[in-house]
Parts: sequence; structure tokens; C-alpha cells
Amino acid sequence: MNVLVKVLLMFIVTQILGLYAGVYILQDARTNPIVQDFISVENGVSSLPLFVVYILLGAVIFLAIIKFHLEILLSLLEIVVISVTSSILFYSVIHPFLADALAAMAIAALLGIILAISKHFIHLLKNLAAVLSSAGAGAVFGFTFSFLASLIFFCIMALYDYIAVFRTKHMVSMAKEIIKHDMSFTITAKEKLPSGRETRLDLGTGDLALPIMVEVSAYQIHPYLSLVTMLGAIAGVSFVLVYAWKHKVFLPAIPAILFGILISIAVALGVTFLRLL
Repeated sequence: MNVLVKVLLMFIVTQILGLYAGVYILQDARTNPIVQDFISVENGVSSLPLFVVYILLGAVIFLAIIKFHLEILLSLLEIVVISVTSSILFYSVIHPFLADALAAMAIAALLGIILAISKHFIHLLKNLAAVLSSAGAGAVFGFTFSFLASLIFFCIMALYDYIAVFRTKHMVSMAKEIIKHDMSFTITAKEKLPSGRETRLDLGTGDLALPIMVEVSAYQIHPYLSLVTMLGAIAGVSFVLVYAWKHKVFLPAIPAILFGILISIAVALGVTFLRLL
């Protein structure tokens, strides 16, 4: 299977899993006080600056770890991120079959830890861990933000992605380190060329998680809007993957995904308006 198809399929699977997890937890929170205590739905944009600070702080910490060659901290960071975010998805799968929310949370957390530690020893689990953790992370952002807030946050992240790749270029340094250590902060597809040399295509987990954020928050308005945003995200990521693979360049995917989402929303609104005439 072509590497482009592999990465695109993993992207689509992640979107579906993340949307499911986000929607399930949103519905669960309406009747489950335990879940209500764990999540806080923000309908405005007041929390956006804090989230942006978290993103920037995370990048600074990651760059510091790289600079000082603290491989142990890299491994611990990966284990924490995978275990916490994947547990969100695990909970949404377990709880429908286990009424006790606390028990479901405990099992989900345990599965998240097992996955994170197993990936550290079994590198074949890299893509699985990346997909499940991205789905969980996207779900968290999705039920935290309103649709408007998620779009604004996405725009901020698109600008940051552009600056980090083409201006400061620290995102390129981070990506190279992630690839070097084969960390689950990207999904990866590899292919052997006729010459015998191996080539690969990677897509960052942030590029997987952020569209889910918009899709889950859009679901709070209407499921149709959620589907429209997903189709736009798929179109956007398809464009950037094809371009990056064809020209063998490192590109920021978030701006293209954002553009795809905005175009799809505009088209959907146009179609809806014409049907009302």
C-alpha cells in the first residue's frame, strides 16, 4: 500500500475514533456527575490564551530536553502523554459496557499506561499509540471548547505552525528528534525504493488531534456540521501530504487542514442557503 494512502487512512481512523470519544463523553457528562467533575465546558474564548501558553511552554520544554540530550525525560514525556490521552478513548469504549464510571476510568487509565509502556519496548505499537492518543487528545479539546473558540484556537495554531516551520524552524528540529527516536508523536508510513533505500512519510499527532477538536465542538451545534468539518480536514491533509511527498519537503499541515475546514464550512453554508431560497 502506498505510504500516502497509509498515512491518510490512519488520519481518517483517528478522526472517527476521536469524534466518537468526544461525542460519547459530551453525552455522558449530561447525566454522569463524576465525568462532570473531570471536564469543564468553556463556551467562550477566555481560556484560549492559557491553552496557547501551554502549547508554547510544551515546545520550550521539548526543545530544552533535546538541547541537553535528556533521553530519559523524552521517554517519560512520551509515556505520560500516551497514557493520559489514550485513556480518554479507552474510557469511551469501556464505559458503555461497564456502568460504574470510576471503575471504567480506572481500567481506562491502566490500559493507557500499559499501551504507553508497551510501546516503549515494542516499536511496532508506535502508530497505534499515536492514533489512540491523538484521538483522546482531540476529544478533550473538543468537549472543552465551543465551536467558535475551537476555530479561533485552530487559527492561532495554524499561525504558530507556519512560524515554527518557516521562521524559527524549531518545529523542524523537534520533528527530526521525534523521527530519530521513533516517538509516537507522529504517525509513520515507510516504503522501500527500487534502489533499496527506505523512505518515510510522517504526520504529527497535533495535525491529527486539532481537527478532532473542531469536529467534536461542531457536533454540539449539529452532527452535519461535524461531518462537514471532517471532510474538510481530510481534503486539507490530503493536499499537504501529496505536496510534501511529491516535493520531498517539510510542510506545516495545520494551515492546510484549517483551509480545508473553512472551505468545507463555506460550501456547506452556501448549499444550505441555496436550498432555503
